[in-house]
Amino acid sequence: MNRDMEINGEIVNDKVRYADLNLSPELMRAIDKKGYVQATPVQAGAIPYFMEWKDVIAKAPTGTGKTFAFGIPMVEHIDPESSAVQALVLAPTRELANQINDVLMPLAHTFGMNTTTVYGGVKYIHQIRDLKAGADIVVACPGRLEDLLRQQALTLSSVEVVVIDEAD
Repeated sequence: MNRDMEINGEIVNDKVRYADLNLSPELMRAIDKKGYVQATPVQAGAIPYFMEWKDVIAKAPTGTGKTFAFGIPMVEHIDPESSAVQALVLAPTRELANQINDVLMPLAHTFGMNTTTVYGGVKYIHQIRDLKAGADIVVACPGRLEDLLRQQALTLSSVEVVVIDEAD
């Protein structure tokens, strides 16, 4: 069953093992620890593009592994030694931002990196504190991101990876 999954306009339904995706040993240990062996079709289709720093437009139903599809290459690409935000994920709602962060956090921790979420409806002080403590990956709702940029509480000058989740 395809479930209408596409990568850059092409239907995907490949069955690929994570071990065949040329991932780092550290990341493979983390994936193995979760008990994952088989990549989902959207992951099998997207990860190779992402690993080559290519743009990807992925279309797949909820629950098919899109966050892992961009999260795995994201943590492989960014520098854990940097003290700047290097990856930005935009999400339309705080609920989705928190879900994305819950998937990315264990991947990031594999490399000693930190993630944080920024969204409206809560006090700025806690989010600014988390940013100052050192976030390598920020998952943000656009309105709060814009506010933090305007306040100069966040800079995106070192961002190398941008994901727009739920772009529709």
